[in-house]
Amino acid sequence: WKLFGDMYKAGGIAGINKGVNAVAVRQCTNWGSRMGIARLAEQAIRKSKGIQEGEKLSTMDRITASTIGGALGCWNQPIEVVRVEMQSMAKNTSANRPAKLTVFNTLGYIYKESGIKGLYRGVTPRIGLGIWQTVSLLPSSCLASGWLAL
Repeated sequence: WKLFGDMYKAGGIAGINKGVNAVAVRQCTNWGSRMGIARLAEQAIRKSKGIQEGEKLSTMDRITASTIGGALGCWNQPIEVVRVEMQSMAKNTSANRPAKLTVFNTLGYIYKESGIKGLYRGVTPRIGLGIWQTVSLLPSSCLASGWLAL
């Protein structure tokens, strides 16, 4: 509670929620991207295999589409990097850092300091997580909806 109290005294409620705007932006784009890309991949699989709309895809086809969706859904990794940087920079008083930490100021700072590679820091484990989440949730929700329709 001491840490919470110190943070609240120093910056009010905004001081506790550093980086929350970046979190909101990433979350808004996260699942929608993964699901949308997975559905596009399903359509491509249907087209390549000649499977008509309304016919069921195999479990392996659903897993493949979900893997593609989970991996490509990480296009928004720079937003996550910005969030983490905003939280860590809140304590840093470096001369290089922006005076006012906003999503766009921080994005520009990271790009200036580390280039495009810096914006995709940590993307590999996130791709793995995105694939696991999408593979485990999308096909299983389709299976569950099929069972409930019985």
